[in-house]
Amino acid sequence: MAEEESTVADIMDKNVHVVERSVSVRDCARGMAKQKSGYAVVVKSGEALGIVTERDMVWKVIADNLNPSKVLVGDIMSTPLISISPSASMTEAAKLISEYRIRRLVVMDENSGLVGMVSSYDLARTLAKRESYSNVTLNAIAKLGSPTGGPYQ
Repeated sequence: MAEEESTVADIMDKNVHVVERSVSVRDCARGMAKQKSGYAVVVKSGEALGIVTERDMVWKVIADNLNPSKVLVGDIMSTPLISISPSASMTEAAKLISEYRIRRLVVMDENSGLVGMVSSYDLARTLAKRESYSNVTLNAIAKLGSPTGGPYQ
């Protein structure tokens, strides 16, 4: 019998780093480093508006020699947010990640509330585990997204 496919809720990260859009890039980066996160969801009054990533900080601030203390995350965030339901399948998540050429999907409940984040690394990690870490390619991708290196071969 085939194994049932995991849902986004099964594999998502519920510990999402969130910042107000008025926060400086420097303060956001400090929070991301403290939380060991490569992104922050940008909000205004609790409503998710966009996402800022390490890449955004490098390409839009550092590469242009801007002062991270003076640039606001709201000015460099990527929008619109590409989101998915927690009840969606891993396959649906993979299709969106591929279609939009992004690494992360914001997980929103039926009331448009932020409930988590799912990444291409989460997908690879889940598939690697399912294959008892025997797939070298999946292990390599999963390991990239693991701050600890994980059990990957």
